[in-house]
Amino acid sequence: MNPMPFKKILVTTLIAASSALAFAQDSRPLRLVVPFPPGGATDAVARMLQPKLSAELSQTVVVENKPGASGQIGTAFVKNAPADGTVFLFTTDHTVVTIPHLVPSAGYVAPDDFLALGQVARYPLALSVAPATGAKNLRDFASFVKAQPAKANYGVPVIGGFPSTVGVAVARKIGAPMIAVPFPGSGPVTLNVAASQVSAGVTGLGDVLPMAKGGRVQLVAVTGTQRSPITPDVPTFEELGYSGLTQQSWYGFLAPKATPPAIAERFNHALAKVLKDADIQHRIRELSLELAPTTLQEAAAEFKASAEFWTEAAKSPDFVRP
Repeated sequence: MNPMPFKKILVTTLIAASSALAFAQDSRPLRLVVPFPPGGATDAVARMLQPKLSAELSQTVVVENKPGASGQIGTAFVKNAPADGTVFLFTTDHTVVTIPHLVPSAGYVAPDDFLALGQVARYPLALSVAPATGAKNLRDFASFVKAQPAKANYGVPVIGGFPSTVGVAVARKIGAPMIAVPFPGSGPVTLNVAASQVSAGVTGLGDVLPMAKGGRVQLVAVTGTQRSPITPDVPTFEELGYSGLTQQSWYGFLAPKATPPAIAERFNHALAKVLKDADIQHRIRELSLELAPTTLQEAAAEFKASAEFWTEAAKSPDFVRP
């Protein structure tokens, strides 16, 4: 039997060493940083996935909240963390692709500073209207805004980014000015819409759906290229003639940019298995989210597309900044 050539032995040894290094990290905890306080939707999804990921990776996985500055503090922390598979970020696209255009001092740029590890779910934004408007659809709401300009306003969970973009686009299409009223989160927005303290609100669909199901607010439109399977009776802005609102937001995992491919592949493979779990799928749907597992390549492509969309959007004079 011919001996194995030295070069082939060396290559095989290096590959084995690389794999061993990636899997040796099982002994170290994996910290999933959520850049928001406990109790919100992002935190809830992260904690839902945490025990399943821990089992799949055979590794201790902990969720660590690092809130502040609309997600900037936790996001910047992960950017500067060691790229060794011990610290990942779980967040929404807004935090990483929109915030840098709203706050130039954020200290990070997507996707230059992060590696996409895989998405979990997508969700559209929804326009809900208050009972006092009497509106049953977007046409009714447009008539209300024109007839009562003093009440032409809408609540948003943060000034700038996608919610404000939706509000500006709606006001432009209606042909009447509307004032954006900022609230500290989507929960307060929906409560104030239900109480008719503001005439409308722009939030994630899942954030407002319980109020809509209870008849306390009326859903009139959602973003996206097609209707959400969660609310099939609610039309998209696009089909109502409000163009340019086809974007959806997503939840996903990211890592420091220099994270080795072997580590990224291992995590993505574990995440894919977790997202096939029937209980996880059921719980994600209960949160009014659309399951959206991706390969590393698909996650990278969508991450890049989101970043490019907001880079262009930020050039528009209609882009709302704090």
